[in-house]
Amino acid sequence: MAHSVPLLGNAEKGELERLILSRLTEHYAKNGPAALLEEGVRVIVNVEGVAIDRGETRDPLAAVEVRSLFTALCYITGGTISLPPDSLGTLATEATSAAAQQINRIAAG
Repeated sequence: MAHSVPLLGNAEKGELERLILSRLTEHYAKNGPAALLEEGVRVIVNVEGVAIDRGETRDPLAAVEVRSLFTALCYITGGTISLPPDSLGTLATEATSAAAQQINRIAAG
């Protein structure tokens, strides 16, 4: 019985998390603290790398809606319409975990 090897190991996940945090930080700085909580905003991973989009990227390797992440949900359900800057690291960690699961499912095929 063959064991499937994940596409993303710990080193790759670490790099992915750094890329996601960088994109989240850029989006936050450019569009303001409420922008990441808007409907349809997602972190995507594709062959070009990591980006933030609103659904326009077709067939990414992984797509994680920011509003679906636990930290974002906590702010939304708490009535907050913007994120503090110190929440971006936690969002990046959660988005990395969700994206890695999607990508590693491809490997399990």
